[in-house]
Amino acid sequence: MKCPGQDSRFWKPDAIFETKCPQCGESVEFFKDETTRRCKKCGHKFVNPRMDFGCAAYCKFAEQCLGNLPPELIARREDLLKNRVAIEMKRFFDRDFKRIGHATDVARYAEQIVKEEGGDPAVVLLAAFLHAIGIKNAEEKYNSNDAC
Repeated sequence: MKCPGQDSRFWKPDAIFETKCPQCGESVEFFKDETTRRCKKCGHKFVNPRMDFGCAAYCKFAEQCLGNLPPELIARREDLLKNRVAIEMKRFFDRDFKRIGHATDVARYAEQIVKEEGGDPAVVLLAAFLHAIGIKNAEEKYNSNDAC
């Protein structure tokens, strides 16, 4: 099974597009599922500017799905997930800065634990953020943040 985001049966007309080579300015055609392309004029290889590598930040099958991942993505892989989850957590808590601060502290502590004890950083980080979200939901539903 292919990832729906990469399956050409679900593509829209903008799935094939042209962009300028950052090296020489020549027009280069990309398909939305191509991670990189080489400019025919100057030979410069560059990352697809429209590709959303968000799922590749946490999916253990990303390389099988997307092919060889660009080195710049691999280097930033953990940060992409961390940033994406942090943004969604902040969106969830809106202007509740006390909860945002607490969730951020819990996530930092969780990262520290992973570095010292091992484990899958993605799973631990997501659990830390979901813990903070769960407390808010428990308070709203049961008018309490006590453990069951």
